[in-house]
Amino acid sequence: MINPDRNQQPDISPVGKINFLEPEKHQLSNGSSVYLMHGGEQEIVKLDFLFRAGSWYDKRKLDSVMAASMLHEGTSSRTAAQLAGTFDFYGAQFSASPYYDNSYVSLLSLKKHLPTLLPVVADIFKNSVFPDNEFEILRQKRKQKALVDSKTVGITAQRTFLRKIMGNQHPYAPINSFDLYDKATRGHAYEFYRDHYTSERMSIIASGHVDKDTLEILEESFGTPWGGSTNYAPDLSHMQLPAPEKVDIHKKGASQNAITIGRLTPTLNHPDYPALKVLLTLLGGFYGSRLMKNLREDKGYTYSVHTSPIPFLHQGIFLTFSEVGTEVSADAVKQIYHEMERLQNELVPEDELEMVRSYMMGRVLREFDGPFAMSQSFETIFEFGLTYGYYERLIETIRNITPIEIQNLARQYLSPGSMTQVIAGKV
Repeated sequence: MINPDRNQQPDISPVGKINFLEPEKHQLSNGSSVYLMHGGEQEIVKLDFLFRAGSWYDKRKLDSVMAASMLHEGTSSRTAAQLAGTFDFYGAQFSASPYYDNSYVSLLSLKKHLPTLLPVVADIFKNSVFPDNEFEILRQKRKQKALVDSKTVGITAQRTFLRKIMGNQHPYAPINSFDLYDKATRGHAYEFYRDHYTSERMSIIASGHVDKDTLEILEESFGTPWGGSTNYAPDLSHMQLPAPEKVDIHKKGASQNAITIGRLTPTLNHPDYPALKVLLTLLGGFYGSRLMKNLREDKGYTYSVHTSPIPFLHQGIFLTFSEVGTEVSADAVKQIYHEMERLQNELVPEDELEMVRSYMMGRVLREFDGPFAMSQSFETIFEFGLTYGYYERLIETIRNITPIEIQNLARQYLSPGSMTQVIAGKV
């Protein structure tokens, strides 16, 4: 046994080649795509069902959210309690999460229980009934949660930011009136479920201890076509993206101000995106970033400030968010713009850039650490119709981007005049 010298720092080695786990692509009899990603020694399987059923396809606001939320509430042969009891009895986790472009239904289970559990999941996809009473309870709960959330400065600032940057009627924009919950109906939610949770709109990513037996079980439960088809897509021809603006939202009694600053950007499949990730990480994407050093370490204005790109399928954005004391809010905003301008006017020192490179390469490694993380990373590029070439370009960009390239990118994307700014609190 080797006894390490605790007084000696271990050698730091650069990240070498990352071996991507290529999924095996298959197709069920109904045409649905299945991707198998084998890895790990434990007899655990994670199944991710992707449906083209996000808010992008809403005919009315909340259709996709209410439909996904009702998937737990019973089928023609099983009550909500029976569904929950079945998953609990077998130690499985079942979840349904609506998002902007797709909705995600996940099952995490021991492999040996799949023959019992997958028919239950198939029953949910094919035979959910959306009981009136459960729908009304859900509608009231979601409205109450939205009302409670609206009292917080952070959620208020971020949701207002999305509406201001996209426009109120954009499919990605949060609702702008709580009255919309009163207009949500069981019929609208069920119509969305019937049209979008279909075999034609489904893809499956299976990771963990998967093999040909897993594929056979999936075929038995999901291989027969179900549901109709819909060609609905939002008509954005009449929508114009709003011009950048600055918005203050007064919250009586607020002890902190929530600051959200950002703009529209390219999304994941754009050539600029990998370099933009480096730029935004440098600005505010980790604990050693410019904004963390300025607002937290130097001035003590906040516990956390973060800048992140958000790549929706049809549009990208980035935002910088922080909550600060009301008395320092104005200077915090000034400092955020100051750091943006520094990146436009000054070249990044090589040692600082090297630190960002190391951090980002570590993040990439974590995104491929184990079969479930790998499946999540594959899911990201699958949605955008990309290949692992995206990650290869990202790694190449992280390793080779130069200070002058970062400066040019900052001049293109960090101009203060292009930013939408929302402050909620004592303003």
